[in-house]
Formats: sequence, structure tokens, C-alpha cells
Amino acid sequence: MPNADQSRRSPDALLKLVSKEGRGRLKLFLGAAPGVGKTYEMLLEAHDKKREHVDVVIGVVEHHAREETRNLISGLEVIPRRQISYRGQTLKEMDIDAILKRRPKVVLVDELAHTNVDGSRHPKRWMDVQELLAAGIDVFSTMNVQHLESANDVVAKITSVQVRETVPDSVLALADDIEVVDITPEELQQRLRDGKVYPAEVAQRALANFFTAGNITALRELALRRAAERVDDAMRAHMAQQGIEGPWAASERVLACIDGTPASLTVVRRAKRLADRLRAPWEAVHVATPESERSARSARNGLLDAFRLAEELGADTRSLNGDDPAAEILAYAREQNVTHIVVAGASRPLWIELFRGSIIRRLVREVGDIAIEICPRDDRQTGSLLGDALGLPLGEPGAYVMATVFVAIAAGFAILLDQVADLPNISLVFVLGVIATAIRYGMAVSIYTALISALAYNFFLIPPLYTFTIADPSNIYANVFFVGVAILVSGVAARTRAQTLIARRQARRAADLETFARSLVGAEDESQIAGSTAETASNLLMARVVVLSSRTNDLELIAEAPGPELLGADDLAAAKWAFNQRRAAGWGSDTLAGARWLFLPIPGERGSVGVVGVRPHDDATRLDPDQRRILDLISAQAGVALDRARFAHEAADARVEAESERLKGTLLSSVSHDLRTPLSTIRNAVESVLKYEEKHDAATRRTLLETAASEAEKLSQLLQNLLDMTRIDAGVVRVKREPAEVADIVEAAQDRARGAIGGKFVSHDVSTGLPQVLVDRALAESALANVLENAGKYAPPESTILVRAFRQDNQVAIEVLDEGAGFPEGALPHLFEKFVRGVEGDGRPPGTGLGLAIARGFLTAQGGTISASNRSDRTGACVRIVLPVLDA
Repeated sequence: MPNADQSRRSPDALLKLVSKEGRGRLKLFLGAAPGVGKTYEMLLEAHDKKREHVDVVIGVVEHHAREETRNLISGLEVIPRRQISYRGQTLKEMDIDAILKRRPKVVLVDELAHTNVDGSRHPKRWMDVQELLAAGIDVFSTMNVQHLESANDVVAKITSVQVRETVPDSVLALADDIEVVDITPEELQQRLRDGKVYPAEVAQRALANFFTAGNITALRELALRRAAERVDDAMRAHMAQQGIEGPWAASERVLACIDGTPASLTVVRRAKRLADRLRAPWEAVHVATPESERSARSARNGLLDAFRLAEELGADTRSLNGDDPAAEILAYAREQNVTHIVVAGASRPLWIELFRGSIIRRLVREVGDIAIEICPRDDRQTGSLLGDALGLPLGEPGAYVMATVFVAIAAGFAILLDQVADLPNISLVFVLGVIATAIRYGMAVSIYTALISALAYNFFLIPPLYTFTIADPSNIYANVFFVGVAILVSGVAARTRAQTLIARRQARRAADLETFARSLVGAEDESQIAGSTAETASNLLMARVVVLSSRTNDLELIAEAPGPELLGADDLAAAKWAFNQRRAAGWGSDTLAGARWLFLPIPGERGSVGVVGVRPHDDATRLDPDQRRILDLISAQAGVALDRARFAHEAADARVEAESERLKGTLLSSVSHDLRTPLSTIRNAVESVLKYEEKHDAATRRTLLETAASEAEKLSQLLQNLLDMTRIDAGVVRVKREPAEVADIVEAAQDRARGAIGGKFVSHDVSTGLPQVLVDRALAESALANVLENAGKYAPPESTILVRAFRQDNQVAIEVLDEGAGFPEGALPHLFEKFVRGVEGDGRPPGTGLGLAIARGFLTAQGGTISASNRSDRTGACVRIVLPVLDA
């Protein structure tokens, strides 16, 4: 009985199964060579589906003038192809948008490896198929095994034909069903002779070259093997999903070691086939050394091509740093439990290997239990002494001029020393020049410096002077020894310089990333986050960077570095595609490669929150894997920060909305009572006058009308308070400050509040000689009137309200003191908020709780302040207003 761990369903397999939900199914008709009948079988299957009432359409099918194929096309709906102008011609390609709009159950897409014409959405037809599958549409497609990427070099060796149009193995892995369409070599050759594959003259050449019996047999075996491997993968996936006991856990791991040479493509394909055979995960790594950092652009592009091929074939990619490639590879292999290493054979001449050491020999000698597979190279180089053979860049011409100047200075100094002193080791003076050029210009220039230093030493300092003849044989040995020592010293100095530059660049990169991370901490403004993202990415990648956000229904450019950028229609289309599909698009990618920018989605918790676009200053430069990883890291951090900022804004909006709802409720509860009371009084008074006019004497009618007028004034004041609060909230309070006397402000405010303070004694204590205040008089009077009304509401009848004014430093303070119960201690911090009442519960005076809030708004607008406290000499409240002085 299997134990629980063995019979448990594989989480990875279940996750892979879940990831396929909502996607279409891919059925692939795989053939060994053209003419075996793949398209014919696909069309027969389509007619069977149609008879089963399945919605089937043709996206693209090539009949190649074959009558049988053309007959099968009839009877099936054909989606018209899209016309594209290219170099003066009108070409037709499959219309993805029309198919997506039509949304059939099954679509037929012939020739999966086809390359689309420039101007299409995707450069390859298999990418079109991926988009259709992602949209939930089932696809029938055809392909020959010769187009499979990992089999490309094998097919080339079998047939001596290099196939240019390839399909990544990952696409084959997407196929839910594979049907191998197979016929014998004799049948296929007979079809060629009958003209059913190519025209007669072409068929004869094909029979003599590609379609030999041996080639067809080898291709049949390759197709059957790949189909069998795919069936085995499907079986193991089913076992893992169902928890059936079996050997699905791979213990092997493959490591492909690549560089910038063409042989790296062979290494990647060989590693892929080995990993498939072992059912093992695999990686592709490159060791960045001081020499590779200075390699030519062609080598860097070759490395990027190898990395891209590895990623397309499903490998993880990584760049390592160090000056000893063999040691770095072995250390990484042991750390990752690698069991197989695939490398390319030596590309440099034997004498260079002896001079600089062989990476292959070191790997074989020190690898231990790890198996090594060495791929033969077809790109062996003869090299030159200072260039390709040594792996050294020759440097700029100006560097050699400066090296010559250094040697001239050293020669002059050595001649001067030779004349004033008899020094036996005067040749060491020239070593200083060699070291200086090695540190400043690198290895190649320093070797040049060593050689011309030896010549200068011989010409100026070794007898006979001013000739290259050496009379004393011992001087010959000394000169040779000098050259050897100078070259060794220059090598050490150049390597130290390169390592220092790499370390400095890595330290700067780490510092920039740390600064970037710190700048995002607590940042809540999207523009600030995007600006920091663009600036950091621009500095680290030496490129132009833009950040587009999805704040609206469309993408919006919110940051750019180092300067303003203009995005074209192709660029915006690539940005939108990257945002919607959450995949890279644009320049250097597989989608919309005609754009000038490379766009990557900025991931967020609920999908993409924007895109970041990169365009190197040199349009011919491509981003290497390290730069892509840095860009991915920056995008991920920016996504977290943008998510946090948006969540903070949403939370703030939610709080504002909740507060708004609370204020609405408070306003309705407060205003409804304060509106209803005066309205009821006014209505009753007016109705009494109208109904009983003859029964009321003149005094009674006057009293009723005065009551109505008084209540109307209260109602007007209530509405005015609401309007004032609205003006304050909207920020449209207009302030016109001018000099005013404090006594006049107090008198005017008391007059405005006379209704609320009726029945109380108002006492003034305004200091004489107070300076004028610089205020908006109307707003200041309104603020003080609201404070007086508040005091009048809470002060007991026939009590005293004291208004006093005095100078306080460079300001004037006005205090309103009443003899009521005072403010509750818990209410003081919130007194000046809207709809806050100092006293709660039944029996409190009528009011909306807006008076003190309005007073604070009016005073703040003109540079004043207001505060509240309880009196210290007795019970009662004290509200202090502070106004600026004219001559302050």
C-alpha cells in the first residue's frame, strides 16, 4: 500500500491543471516532412466536428494547389484574411481580431511555424495561436518536426538544410492532443513523383536532396520520438494529478553554459534535448568576466540570442559574475545540485589555451560526480595576438597615442637618471608606464606599451645607443625578461582594474536600488512613485524610460526620464497590449516588435497597474538578462508602491465618503428640527392672523407678526450658516483684508447676535489704545457673532456675557466669557468640527453645531485663530479669538 506522501496528488500538477481552465485546447497534426497529409487530416477532422454540430471555421489553410485539399475547404466557413501592404505588395495574413470577434468553438490554423509579414501583431503564427487559446478558442494546427526548435540542429545534420522557421518546444508542450500523420518513405516519394506535393521540376530536385529515403526515415523516427515523449509527459501529468504512485519526481538537473559565440545555440538545444530525455529541469548560465564585460557588440548580441532561445525552450536563465569562469560554474553547479553540464568545445587556438588556461580542462578535472557533455563547435576561430584570440578588445586609437606618450616620458626620465646616477635596474622606470596604461586603458594597450617600452629601453639605454643592435648577449636575456615581467604586471593591473570597475558598478547598482526602495517607503503620490521608478531605471539601464499608469480607462503617461518623450502609435499599441496581456511587448520582444520601446507590465495585487517602457540611448543595444532582471525588480517594487498608494487613496476616499454620510445624517437630524420649529411658528402665527384677523386686536396681530419675523430671521441665519459652511468646505471664501478698529468689530458682532443674547447682560472690557487689526471686517464680525450666539445659547437667563479685548504680543485677542456650565472636558478637542455640539442629550439649546466651525473657517482664511477653554475663576466657557495687527 503506498504511503500518504506517495499517493497524494501533486500540487504543481493540480496548479497546472487549474491554469488551463478557461483556455482553448490545441490539437497538433505533426508530420515528418511536407506532403504527408497533415492539412488533409486536419480538414477531415474539421468536417467530422461540423457533422457533430460544432462551430468550426478556417482561420488560415494553405491548399498549395492540391485538388483534394481544395475540395475539403469547401463546406467550411472561412474567415477572410487581413491584407497588409509590404514593400509595394499586398500580402494576406490571418485576421486574429476577426476570429476573436467571431468566437468559434474551433478554428483551423495551418502551418504553425509560419513567419508573419512585418506589420502583423505577432511575428510568428504560433504566437497568434497562443492568443487564440488564451481567449478560450480551440485550435487545430499543423507542423513538421523539422520546425521544432530543439531539433533544429539535428535536422540540419540529417538533411544538410538549415530550417529558419522554428517553433519553441514550449508550444509543443501546450498541445492537448498530438496526431502523428505518417506514411512510408516510398509512399511520400511516389506522391512527389505524381506532383501532389511540388511541381514536377521542383519535385525532382527535392527527391535528389531533402526527400531521400534515409532522410525521411530519420525524420519519421524523430517525429515519432517527440510524439512519444509528449504522450509520456501527458501520462505522468495524469498520474501526478490523480495521485497515482509513480516516478514523477526528477532527481536530475541540467546546466547549459553559454557565451557570445554561435556555438551557444547548439549548447542550448543539446541541453534541452538532454533535459527532456532525463525529464529534468534545466538552466542556462553565463559567467560575466572582466574580459566579457569589454566584448564586442556582436558577442553581446550572440549571448542575448542564446539567452532568448533558452527562455523560449523553457529554461531558467542566470548571469554569474567572477574572474574565474570554471570556478563560478562549478560552485553554482554544486549549489544547485546539477548532475549534467553542457558546454561548447574550446574555440581558441591551442597555444592560447596553454597561455591562458583551458576552462574545459579545468571543468573535467575538478567536476567530480557531475557529468559533462562537450558540444563540438563549427565556429572555431584562428584569432589574432591581441584581439579575438586573447579575448581582448583592442581599444581606441587615442589609448595607443597616450601609451606612446607615457613611454616617451618614461624614456626621458630614464635617460636623465642614467646621466646623473649609475642605476642597475633603470628598466623598472618603464614598468611604471606599463602599469599606468594597464590601469587606465586595459590589457591590450598595456601589452603594446610593454613592447614599445622594450624597444625604447634597447634604443636609448642599451649599448650601442641609438640602435636596436644588442652587443652584450646578457642584455638580450634582460630585455626578454623585462618584456615578460611587464606583460605579467600589466595583466595583473588590467584584471584588477576590470574587477574594480565591475565592483564599483555593482555597488552603484545596489546603492541605487536601495535609494529607490527607500524613496518608495511611505510614498503615496502616484506621480512621485512613477518619477522615482523612471529615474532609477534610466540610471541603472542607461536608457530612456517612461511609466504609464492606468488611473483612467486608458493608459496615461505620468513619468519619464531623463527628459520628455513622445510615444508613437506603435509604441502606445505595444504598451496597451503589454498592459492587457501582462506580458512584454514592443522592441526586442516577440510581440509588436516594430515599436521603438520595450514595454513591461507593472504587476499589482489585482492585475497590472501600469507599464514601464525602456528604450536604450543606443537603439542598436539590447537589454541583457541582468538588465531585464533589474527592470523586473524595479517594476515589482513600483507595483507594490503603486498598489499601496491606491489602497491608501481608496481608504481615504472611503473615510471621506463615510464621514460625508455621517455629516449628512447629522445635518438632517439637526437641520430638520431647527427648520421645522421656526417654520411651524411662522405658519401658526400667519394662519392665526389670517383666520382670526377680526378677533385679534392690533396689539395681538403685531405680536404675532413680530414672532413670525423673529423666527424668519432665525431661519435666515440658519440658512446663512449652511451657506457659509459650504463656502468654507469648497475653499471659495474670498478675503479682502483692510484695517479695522476692534471696538467697531465688537459692536457690530453684538448687534448681529442680539436675538441670541437677548435676556443676558453683555459687558465690554476693550482696552484703550488698541492698534487696528488687519482683517476682512465682514468675516471677522460674522465669526465673533457666531461665538456670541453660542454663548447666548448656553448662558443662563440674566447672566453676564463678558467681551474683552487686549493686546497680546503683535496680535489682538478678543475673549468671550459666559457664566454657563462650561464645555465638557471630552468635547474640547472637537468643538470646532462641523455638527459638534458641546452639550448632548435632551434639553440642549437648538442649533446645528456649525457656529464655531464657521468661526474657525472665517478666521483661518484671514490669518486669525480661535481656541476654547473653561474659565478658571468660576464656571463658564471662554472662547478666544486672535487677530493680526496692522503694524505687526
